[in-house]
Amino acid sequence: MARVSSLLSFSLTLLIFFDGYAAQQGQEGQQFPNECQLDQLNALEPSHVLKSEAGRIEVWDHHAPQLRCSGVSFARYIIESKGLYLPSFFNTAKLSFVAKGRGLMGKVIPGCAETFQDSSEFQPRGGEQFEGQGEEGQGQGERQRFRDMHQKVEHIRSGDTIATTPGVAQWFYNDGQQPLVIVSVFDLASHQNQLDRNPRPFYLAGNNPQGQVWLQGREQQPQKNIFNGFGPEVIAQALKIDLKTAQQLQNQEDNRGNIVRVEGPFGVIRPPLRGQRPQEEEKEEGRHGRHGNGLEETICSARSTDNLDDPSRADVYKPQLGYISTLNSYDLPILRFIRLSALRGSIRQNAMVLPQWNANANAILYVTDGEAQIQIVNDNGNRVFDGQVTQGQLIAIPQGFSVVKRATSNRFQWVEFKTNANAQINTLAGRTSVLRGLPLEVITNGFQISPKEARRVKFNTLETTLTHSSGPASYERPRVAEA
Repeated sequence: MARVSSLLSFSLTLLIFFDGYAAQQGQEGQQFPNECQLDQLNALEPSHVLKSEAGRIEVWDHHAPQLRCSGVSFARYIIESKGLYLPSFFNTAKLSFVAKGRGLMGKVIPGCAETFQDSSEFQPRGGEQFEGQGEEGQGQGERQRFRDMHQKVEHIRSGDTIATTPGVAQWFYNDGQQPLVIVSVFDLASHQNQLDRNPRPFYLAGNNPQGQVWLQGREQQPQKNIFNGFGPEVIAQALKIDLKTAQQLQNQEDNRGNIVRVEGPFGVIRPPLRGQRPQEEEKEEGRHGRHGNGLEETICSARSTDNLDDPSRADVYKPQLGYISTLNSYDLPILRFIRLSALRGSIRQNAMVLPQWNANANAILYVTDGEAQIQIVNDNGNRVFDGQVTQGQLIAIPQGFSVVKRATSNRFQWVEFKTNANAQINTLAGRTSVLRGLPLEVITNGFQISPKEARRVKFNTLETTLTHSSGPASYERPRVAEA
């Protein structure tokens, strides 16, 4: 009898579990109806703009069907000269691309030591004390020195692609004369995101008077930094500072936004610009390889940046047509942890990227310069997009959807973020295409064409990725047999 009772109890538990799971699935279905039934795609523009003292943040609506299906969000950061994007972290991994300009970037990785130390000592301002300087040391102020130290700071420039794991605080500074433009894709569907499918920026400094536009329904609520939520006395005790300074950390009266202007010099410790010591750089590259850093690859020392605008590292290069460079976890091992990769393309007018599809990833295409005609075909064989895309627009290309790109301006440049650390493509035309891999008999019978036509279909295109686009081919109308 006890055994029967146990079986009944176990069965009831299973019934409740599956009923709850089915209800949860039903709720998700109601929350995201027809999430990936994409019968029409559109080139998207930003839906919200967050203005700050020294720049702005432009946010795309990640509830748009094509972004929701891809499981990503997208943002563009425009930082003016001497603008500082204040440190923040996200609940998701992100991959960023420097579209224009140059600057500095710093990241604070949890648990990692400060590896940048100031070699030039400087004296504290009058009356200031630092750890280790007590009352007895006040008379020795002239001999006391203080050195700053912090985690790694990097120079960034146009073409750099930057990987950032969840929870890592990151800041940017524009030390150039032109705006620094950075675009970022956020992987909302990753298992590393333990919250909902919304990007959530956590700001360590500054306040955003315009509110949290990343989340629907919270636009009216100003977004404040993390310190603002704690009592000032708690901050004072934790940091061993006075109450007034603790209140300043909360930025309660600060309405400059998340990008502020730096007055005077920006004195952080940073290495010299790339290219200032070419002999040393070449020596290091020869010793460790082009992508080595000479250190054990821990999360603290792992490289997180690579440049895709250097034609010397291109995977496909044709002087008369353009080039394509890819970045995956083989090039940048940290991408294994964030489930994202990137592709950079630059083609001339009348060049075409042969029709292809992503075998194991969704792609987010962002136009950095120029214009192109793009066609995208879905699983029903229907054309879901056929139009021009221009600078500043983006379009999602779902997994398996075939796409062709043709430049219509002097130069068309774009970056694609892909939701797989090792995204793979397959082509419909060219030397490594699916048609090239099929037997002639399959092509002949599958398309009801002659063996001669099948050979043309299979062998006429010798390129693998890039070819000339000379306009539509002439079409010969089939002859009708005379009665």
